[in-house]
Amino acid sequence: MKEIALEILICIIVAVLVMIIHELAKSIVYLCVRKAQGQTASHNNSILAIWRYIDPLGILLSVTCFVPISKPHLFRIRDKKTNMILGITGFTVLLLLFISSLVILKTGVFAMGKFFALFWQYVAMLSFDMFIANMFPVSTFDIGLIIAGVSSRHYLQIIKADSVIKLIFILTLISGLIHFGCIRLLRLILW
Repeated sequence: MKEIALEILICIIVAVLVMIIHELAKSIVYLCVRKAQGQTASHNNSILAIWRYIDPLGILLSVTCFVPISKPHLFRIRDKKTNMILGITGFTVLLLLFISSLVILKTGVFAMGKFFALFWQYVAMLSFDMFIANMFPVSTFDIGLIIAGVSSRHYLQIIKADSVIKLIFILTLISGLIHFGCIRLLRLILW
């Protein structure tokens, strides 16, 4: 019973950290892009309010399906280039989290006991699962930002088909396809 409680606690901690790192990185890039364009961002203070990135539904999905979903900081972006940069930033951050956790697991640098070994396993698993989940063309996910950066017409089609896309996404989560794909990849890489 203690091991299950420990794993649930680690899963929640890692899910919260992955959510915050993912959205905070995109928000910081957003501020930098706005500053480089000579514009002032209207959300300077609220972007650093990191508790806004924690999604209770994302935590629930982390514990049940091992797929965290972060709450994006909603700012209206009309510039296609900025949308593209933010989408790529989101994917890059998740990929860096996944790769760094794999390196740590492979080398055993920070694996000083059961807690840290489980911690880094969950970082690898949840960051990769979130990376794959962000491939679904939901308007607020990273791929949605990239599509908005490529074509506003295609982005509008995504918004129109939002309920169907989310239904397919939920069925994919419930069936465990994203998580089982991640587990197979981790076994292939680590063992």
